Amino acid sequence: MEEKDKRFTELDASGITAECLVESSCGWDGSPLPNYPEEKPLLSIYKYVFPTHTVTADHFHKIINCGVVTSGQITLVCKNGREKTVHAGEAVIEIDGEVHHGENRGDAPAEVIMFYAGDGRTPFSFPG
Repeated sequence: MEEKDKRFTELDASGITAECLVESSCGWDGSPLPNYPEEKPLLSIYKYVFPTHTVTADHFHKIINCGVVTSGQITLVCKNGREKTVHAGEAVIEIDGEVHHGENRGDAPAEVIMFYAGDGRTPFSFPG
């Protein structure tokens, strides 16, 4: 029998379920995430739509971010050739500080919901 997550006591008698899609202090490649900002955080959620066969520019992140692919699939590709494909329904924690890009190699648009834990000043990404 699966043990209940004690962090959601408000759900105990409601019949509502909560499923953790991903939880880690590391990025998808196993690298540690940076320390959380000491000042007041700014949490942001963005929906991205990747048309078929599109590629983002090379970039890297200095803030913690993660996302869920809600349709299609996205492949994350590092400069050194490592890659990870994330399919609809799967979550991913981005890597910190390493140059990479995202690709929709599929024949259908891909939609991704991304969550950013920033400080309100640091851009979500930097050119790689």
